[in-house]
Formats: sequence, structure tokens, C-alpha cells
Amino acid sequence: MPKSEKGTDNADEYISSEERNKLLWSLRSEFSWVGKTIPESVEIDGQEYRLKDLVRELREGKALDPKEAIEIRNLIPKLKERAKIDEELLETEELTIGEAEALYEEAVGLLRTSMELKDILEGKSEEKSADEFKRMLNTQKLVDEKRWQELIKSLK
Repeated sequence: MPKSEKGTDNADEYISSEERNKLLWSLRSEFSWVGKTIPESVEIDGQEYRLKDLVRELREGKALDPKEAIEIRNLIPKLKERAKIDEELLETEELTIGEAEALYEEAVGLLRTSMELKDILEGKSEEKSADEFKRMLNTQKLVDEKRWQELIKSLK
């Protein structure tokens, strides 16, 4: 999401209802995490997880022992829950534009991390076939269009 649509840095201004809805709509999109950055680290339940290093090591072929695989399987729902908490805060709290964008970026980064880890555990390659990706994008376009129309109706 861009810093602001006006092109100026107004991160200290409170987020408008329209801007909030755009962030929420984007976050709730099926593929909101595509192309987003994996966070360096995140603290969940008092434990710090170095996410970027973890994903990089696993992508480079680090072998997982069964205990590590179980830990990663347990981490995935925690990442999704944290993203959900960020989404709820984005939806309900009075936030500045900067705070809202930071919550959005953290949430999509956590979702991307959870998808990367899930793919690694399932042995999927990093790149999907072009046909499968096109099919997923076309499906998502339809879903996004329906959500957009529902949002427009709700604003009227």
C-alpha cells in the first residue's frame, strides 16, 4: 500500500474511514500477501521468531528434523492469529495513517510468512506453474470484483 494517495507524508494524520476500508479490503483479499515482505522478526507470546532468517534457511534446503517441523506447524496458526489481531485493530482502533499502514504491512507479511512455511512443509516449490497462477489470479479477480461491488453498495 502506498504511503498516501496525495503523495505527501501525512503519517501523523488520523486515517479516514475510506482509507481504512481500502486497507481492510486489500488485507482481506485472497492474495493480499503476494509480493509482500516477510518481517525480520515478530514477538508472539513472549517469544521472538526470526521469520526472514527461518524462511531463508528452509528455502536454501536446510533439513528439518521432526521436532523442528512440529514447531513450524505450531507457529503457522500463531502467525495467522497475530495477523487477525492486526486486522481487528486496523478495523476498530483510532489510528494514524502511519500506524494503520504499519499494521497492514505487518499483517500481510505474517500471512506471507505463514503461506511460505506451509508450502515448505508440504514440499511445494517456490514457483507455481504459470497456468495455475493465471487460474488463481482470474478466480481472485472475480472475488475481488464482488467484494468491491459489496463495498460500494454498503457506502451508498
